[in-house]
Amino acid sequence: MREEDLDVFVLTDEQGHEHHFVVLAEIEDGTKKYWICEEIMVNEEGEIQQFGDIYPFEVKEAEDGGLYINSVESEEEFERVSKAWEDLLEKDEELRKLVEPEEQQEK
Repeated sequence: MREEDLDVFVLTDEQGHEHHFVVLAEIEDGTKKYWICEEIMVNEEGEIQQFGDIYPFEVKEAEDGGLYINSVESEEEFERVSKAWEDLLEKDEELRKLVEPEEQQEK
């Protein structure tokens, strides 16, 4: 997966600040769907300058076909999604290379 292949979206927080994210993976857990996303910092041209923290979001489809994205609220749900993400990283070398710095992969 190359940077130009990443799906990018923007969330606006309560203070009106925009936060850019890329979707790294989609995980389904029974009846719920989650996106594992990494926050990115972009320049004025929209190019990725830096990658940040990784967050899980619950994704719900609206009746009009749009998507709603919610933070994972409960600690139990967060841990379950985090475990599924870790399992996915263990299985997917290309994804692991995308999110882990090279020096961490060598350890």
